[in-house]
Amino acid sequence: MQFRPVSRAGPLVAHEPDYLLLLTVGALVASGLVMVYSASFVEAFVLHRSQFYYIFRQVIGAMIGTAALIFAMNTPYTIWRRFSVPLMGGALFLLVLVLILPESMTMVNGSRSWIRLQGGLFSMQPSEIAKLAVIVYFADWLSRRGGQVGNVTYGLLPFALMLGVVCGLVILEPDLGTMVTILMIGGIIYFAAGANLLHILAAAIVGGVAYWLILYGFDSNNGRILAFRDPWQFYDSYGYQPIHALYALASGGIFGAGLGQSRQKFQWLPQAHTDSIYAIVGEELGLIGTLLLLVAFAIIAYRGYRIACRLADPFAALVAIGITSELVFQALLNMAVTTSLVPFTGLTLPFISYGSTSLIMSMLSAGILLNLSRYAANVQPEEQMHDQHTRRSPTPRASGTGAWAPAVAALPVWWGHWRTRLPRFSRRRSLRPPRRSPRRIRS
Repeated sequence: MQFRPVSRAGPLVAHEPDYLLLLTVGALVASGLVMVYSASFVEAFVLHRSQFYYIFRQVIGAMIGTAALIFAMNTPYTIWRRFSVPLMGGALFLLVLVLILPESMTMVNGSRSWIRLQGGLFSMQPSEIAKLAVIVYFADWLSRRGGQVGNVTYGLLPFALMLGVVCGLVILEPDLGTMVTILMIGGIIYFAAGANLLHILAAAIVGGVAYWLILYGFDSNNGRILAFRDPWQFYDSYGYQPIHALYALASGGIFGAGLGQSRQKFQWLPQAHTDSIYAIVGEELGLIGTLLLLVAFAIIAYRGYRIACRLADPFAALVAIGITSELVFQALLNMAVTTSLVPFTGLTLPFISYGSTSLIMSMLSAGILLNLSRYAANVQPEEQMHDQHTRRSPTPRASGTGAWAPAVAALPVWWGHWRTRLPRFSRRRSLRPPRRSPRRIRS
């Protein structure tokens, strides 16, 4: 059976994918393989008597991820909509399974977030699969709701209930970082689908108050929260990893100590090749290396949201927004953790950190985004096209935005009503001049 995207005007014709996005993802994956080997060979030799233990598994994950990226990039995105419900059902099943299996098969670093077989020869992390499942499922569900998205009964409550089930299963592992990521992804997709801004504002206020109460309002016994408040007070326990991550970043300077010359990876910085790999990047490649990573994820953010704005299918646009937000937000959260801006979590740095499941799912998501770029219209925003056709441009006085008028006019967000914030075929105005009806001739 062949799945082909269609619109009201007929089948959509695919064109070339976004090569800049593809090049950026490829550069990140290649850089990640280099940094995983550099950050892990000491621990690999000490624990497994082979300096290639971790990099060998990461290379296998990169090969599987490459196959997944190529498959997703050349498979029409409509197939994901057809299987959105089974995908979410499978993710929920795995999240429940990881909680009922014996701890010897699921427990890693105090969290039951893995399914490990054959002594760890095969392992997977269900929460990584749940991220993509949440994006596809909610993109399908919200795109079918239309104007009911902003309704409390038909939009907000069912959405919050389903999102709460997923986040509840993840927090039971416990995996706070992944739960925050899924919550943020769901909120962004819900906003883009046309949610009532008052609901978003209320949720943001509640979330901000809850975050402040957890950190400072209550006398929490959580070690990571206590270490975030004052890591030096808990240097021998929970503050050890945050402090040595800061040591690594500080010792790198501007140009770094050189590739492979890190000192913190010699059994000083825990999880140097997974959670804390950004600190190793800063130590070996310096400020320049860390800024290059920021630039790479900024490119992904720009190209991803640009693709979303140029997709006429609301489901496709929501998927593009969800995937872009997931990759970029998780990267920023990992960097914030490493720099002690937020409490330490177990999140990986997409495409860079060690972890086959994370790498495969990130590359699969990137492949879907690349496929969506093949159906993105290579046209200018509707307002600018209409102005060029009539050979008139909006004046700053009329728009009320001064020199920023063209940029503001190009934004796909419409304030003042609660309709969807994504383009639709039905909302595109024709560029042809209106046909005038012939006047009746009086006899």
